[in-house]
Amino acid sequence: MKNDTLQVYIHVPFCRRKCAYCAFYSEPAAAPESIRHYLNKLERDLDAAAIHTPVESLYFGGGTPSLLAEPDLERLFDLTAQRLPLTSDAEISLEANPETLTRSKVRLIADHVTRISLGIQSFDRELRSRLGRDCSDRAIAGALTWIGEAGFPHWNCDFIYAIPGQTRAQWNEELRRAADCGADHLSLYALTPEEGTRLAADPALQIDDDLAADLWETAGERLAEHGIFRYEVSNYARPGGECRHNRRVWQGGLLAGFGPAAASYDGICRCQEPASLERWLAGEPPAVDHLPPERRRREILVMNLRTVSGWQREDYLALPGATAAEWDQILAEARLQEKRLPGLLEYDATHLCLTPRGLSFWDEVAMEWL
Repeated sequence: MKNDTLQVYIHVPFCRRKCAYCAFYSEPAAAPESIRHYLNKLERDLDAAAIHTPVESLYFGGGTPSLLAEPDLERLFDLTAQRLPLTSDAEISLEANPETLTRSKVRLIADHVTRISLGIQSFDRELRSRLGRDCSDRAIAGALTWIGEAGFPHWNCDFIYAIPGQTRAQWNEELRRAADCGADHLSLYALTPEEGTRLAADPALQIDDDLAADLWETAGERLAEHGIFRYEVSNYARPGGECRHNRRVWQGGLLAGFGPAAASYDGICRCQEPASLERWLAGEPPAVDHLPPERRRREILVMNLRTVSGWQREDYLALPGATAAEWDQILAEARLQEKRLPGLLEYDATHLCLTPRGLSFWDEVAMEWL
C-alpha cells in the first residue's frame, strides 16, 4: 500500500427528513436556494484545493445525494469531474434512498457513477416504521428495478438489524431478499442508538445484544451460501465487489473531504469541517485533530483490524513513520492479548488479523490496543 493516490469524500448534507436512527449531519427539507449556495461553495473549495494527486475513489455521501434535482446532480458531477484528476479506473460512489429516485434520475447517475449505494434498511414495512424510515414498498421495488436496468458495475444495499421486535425468521427472510436483489455488496449494521438521534431519546428502546450477535453470525453464514462473503465487520461482497474507497480509508489512505462535516486525512492530521451548513458556508475553518504519529497509527491499526484480511506487514510499514521495530512490538502485544483474550487473533511474522470469532469482539480488541 502506498499513499501516492487520494480518496475524495463529498458530503451532500440534504435529506427529505431525518430518520430516527441517523446520527450523520444533514439538513432536512432544504430550500433550493440552500442547495445552490452549497454547490457554489463546493465549487470554490475544490478550486482552492487545486488537487493534482491522482484520485482513485470519489464518494458522494450524505445526507441523501440522490435528493438533488437532476440539474443539480448534473452540476455536482460536472464540477467534480472538471476539478479532480480521476484515474481511468476510479471508483465513483453515490448514496441514494429509494424514495428520491426516478428512472431518469437513475440513468443520469449511472452516466457519472460506477457504484450506487441504496439505503433500504429493511424490506419489512413495519420494521422500517420502527426505524422512523419514511419509504414505501413501491419506492424500493422501483429503485431496484431501475438500478438493475441501468447496469451499474457495482452497487450496494444498506440494511439495519436487531431492530426491536425483529425475529430471527424475519432476518433470514431479509437476508434471502438482499442476496437475491442483484447487488454485489451489502452493508449490514446493528441498530445502535447514537447520541442525538430520536431513537436514543426513546426511554422505551431496548436493544437485545445477544440477539444482535446471533443475527450478525447468521448473516455471515446465510450470505456465504449465496456467494456473498463478509470482508469487514459490517460489509459483505461478492468477489470483486468490495468498496475500494472504504478499504483505502480503513488502511490510512490519504483522504480529502469537502462539504459540511466532511473529514480529511493528510497522513499526519485529521481535519473535520464544521457540522453546520450555515457555518460551513460562512467559511468557518475545519477542526484539526493533532495526535502523535504513533497514536494515529494505532487508530489506523485497529480500524483495519475490522477487515477479515487484517494487516500484512508490508502494508503497515507503508504508513508514514511506521518501522519494523514498531511492527515487531505490535506482534509482541498480540501475543499478550492472546493470553487475555484467547482465540481472537491470528498472526505470524508477516500478518495480523482477527479470527472469525475475534471480529465479533472487535471492540474489546480495539480497547486493548488503544
